Amino acid sequence: MFNIQHSARRRGIALATGGAVLALLLTACSGSAPEQAQPERDLGTPVAGEVKAGALDGVTLTFAGSGGIFQDGQTEALWDPFAKASGATFLQDAFDAGKLKAMVDSGNVSWDIVNATQFDTARGCGTLYEEYDYSQIDTSKIPEGTITDKCMVPQILYGLVVVYNTDKFGDNPPTSAADFFDTKKFPGKRTVSQSTYVDPQTVEFALTAQGKDVKNITTDDIDTAFDMYRELGDDVIGWTTGAQAQQQLESGEAVMGLVWSGRGYGAAAAGAPVAPMWDQWMIMVDSNGIPKGVKDKQAAFAAVNYSIGAEQQAKMTELTSYGPVNVDAKPKLDETLSTWMTTDHLDTGIAPNVDFWVENYDALATAWASWATGS
Repeated sequence: MFNIQHSARRRGIALATGGAVLALLLTACSGSAPEQAQPERDLGTPVAGEVKAGALDGVTLTFAGSGGIFQDGQTEALWDPFAKASGATFLQDAFDAGKLKAMVDSGNVSWDIVNATQFDTARGCGTLYEEYDYSQIDTSKIPEGTITDKCMVPQILYGLVVVYNTDKFGDNPPTSAADFFDTKKFPGKRTVSQSTYVDPQTVEFALTAQGKDVKNITTDDIDTAFDMYRELGDDVIGWTTGAQAQQQLESGEAVMGLVWSGRGYGAAAAGAPVAPMWDQWMIMVDSNGIPKGVKDKQAAFAAVNYSIGAEQQAKMTELTSYGPVNVDAKPKLDETLSTWMTTDHLDTGIAPNVDFWVENYDALATAWASWATGS
């Protein structure tokens, strides 16, 4: 049932694009086109996973995603069933940050829903992305705390997780963020992101290891976080793609890694002796973003509302390995994937301080560039 190739993670395919989104948001500006008249229909009270039969006959919608098996799984589990139920035609396209900004600036927006991170939509809310009318979205079954700005509805749940080698540490596994930095108790090389994607949660993990509450951090903390990684010396190696992180775990080059949960699952599914640490993991959320200036917001909202139904989310998880964003979703999981399902461990996860990173992205980007280039 599970496509292990997908478990290599969508971010392994398109993370550079995600980073480009954040970089472009530094200079994002409002679209110059005037507000267009929006179609209005009586779609009734929204119920997640439902849409009136034929309600969108003649409407064409386009989803811009990150491609590969992840987008294929979304298409099969979410968008094709929505098209069949609503009467809409649903097209697929490849997301590109530059293209999104050009569309918005020109007022000629041909995408209706895009795959973004929660930092993307937060930074671009009102400039690159439309605010949601939550009266048209049934959010009653969305996990608490996962709507982090007015321009997003959660799309998937995953995590930045410590993955450790069970042959090395199975009898004495790490149980805290601080353990990741303890090379005396847990000797061997660690792998950490040095990709082009500027990741606030890599910083928050190090600050958590210092005993800090991520809700109460300052810009001065950013450099101290990177200092912790640098102080690992020869015991730290970098990964620039999710695929590389997974390979480092599979080969044993790294005995411990701070990696996306789907990459850890991919290594385990490939037979590597690895397990996740669910203490002090970083909760990650991707957004359904609606481009600013979209021609039919109501239709886009209806599609997103349908996509977060329990049945749709369960199937999406089965096809892609991503955690569902509906608490009633009951995907059929094999034993390996069950071990890596982030939604079963939300009580021990740490949610990011999104507002802080929106306000202080420049400082983070500068520090990250130095870390990623080894300077």
